[in-house]
Amino acid sequence: MLFMATEFFYELKQAFNRNEPFVLCTVVETIGSSPGTVGQKMIVRRDGSTAGTVGGGINEERTRKAALDLFSCGGSLMLTYDLANPLEGGEPVCGGKSRVFIELQAHEPRMVIFGGGHIGRVLAKMAVLARFRVTLADERPEYANPELFPECVQVICKPFEEAVAEAGLDKNCHVTVLTPGHRKDFEVLEKVLPSEAAYVGLVCSAKKLVEMKQALVEKTVEQKRVDALFAPIGINLGSTTPEEIAVEILAQIVAFRNGKVLRFEK
Repeated sequence: MLFMATEFFYELKQAFNRNEPFVLCTVVETIGSSPGTVGQKMIVRRDGSTAGTVGGGINEERTRKAALDLFSCGGSLMLTYDLANPLEGGEPVCGGKSRVFIELQAHEPRMVIFGGGHIGRVLAKMAVLARFRVTLADERPEYANPELFPECVQVICKPFEEAVAEAGLDKNCHVTVLTPGHRKDFEVLEKVLPSEAAYVGLVCSAKKLVEMKQALVEKTVEQKRVDALFAPIGINLGSTTPEEIAVEILAQIVAFRNGKVLRFEK
């Protein structure tokens, strides 16, 4: 039993670390004879796979199916099973009742910041307040210091090209490219744009953007992904300081998260 519990909590931790939604199912009440016990837990992933148990049998399968419905409708649900009245042999004959609470665990969206300079440092702190799980990456140790970014869930100190792979970009990611130079920006974009990242933004001038887009297409990056790039990044508030520029960037990303596309306008 201890091994099973340890294995379950390992899988639970992995589910959180992957930052993917899952449904947590918990036996909250049993009356009379029941195959489950109060406190038993099971997680249901989007693909229907599970870890843990809420007692097994047909009611566990019903719980799994009900959990899958939450991926589309969201929220939580209390399931009640009457085990005293079997239906054509389809119910377990235990003579009791059980209740299972199921709840969708939908994680916060992610922001991955490449570049821990003045703008990146401020943006990381602001993004946490806006309910993003923040990863910050920089190849310079003095800029990728976890002590400088206690609010970040991940701080990566590696060459930018390697950091892209370690960040684990997915469709829940909002990427900002704020490296110290255009060459580094290009290295990151070449790796990031083919990924599933929902949003990719770049600090650059209009002139440099034309050159960058052409070079990316020549490197076989898909044209529609290049066209979707938010550059210059942010919305135009006439900002001049790192703090103000971070506000411009965050405003654009929050709007994107909420279904609105706002691009930089002169």
